[in-house]
Amino acid sequence: MRTVLLTIGPTHAGKTTFARQLAQRLPASLVIDQDLQARFLLEHYSDLVPTEGPNQIKHDLTGWLIEQAITSSVETIILCNANTSRIGRKQLLDPFSRSTFRSILVWFDLPEATFLNRLTHSKRDGREIRGDSSYYDIYQRQQIEPPVSGEADQIVRLRSTEDVDTLLDHVTNPSLDALFDAVSTD
Repeated sequence: MRTVLLTIGPTHAGKTTFARQLAQRLPASLVIDQDLQARFLLEHYSDLVPTEGPNQIKHDLTGWLIEQAITSSVETIILCNANTSRIGRKQLLDPFSRSTFRSILVWFDLPEATFLNRLTHSKRDGREIRGDSSYYDIYQRQQIEPPVSGEADQIVRLRSTEDVDTLLDHVTNPSLDALFDAVSTD
């Protein structure tokens, strides 16, 4: 059975770093990262990107990439972005047939002090940000709707950087069975 994994968390939670490290452990995986798409669109198609409101072109690009990934031979698809709302997460997971894909939500529920420290010491250049906002502004606006039972086959809640490391250590084979069998979800 194939797997779709969706990250949940505010900016600077470590979602992209986690996704890259996970992909290194899983040879037949693909990371679909909306920050990369936003950078690409702002760099090459800035006239098409709305200055306010939802970035529909980015969401459409994500949908197209998901369609391509589903029809590919990729075993694990890692959807890496904030995924703050239940409705948004449902829309992203809907194309993945439950008869073909198991779903995992990885929720970065880290202490606020961790986020503030990362924001203060960030080396990121912000090229994926539209307008005059800063990462701190984005963090202040992001309201995460906690995942609830039934949103996915498995919900993994990460409350510390140590939890992230432990989760990555559990990934010992491409089937990701360890995430379904041995990882606590609370």
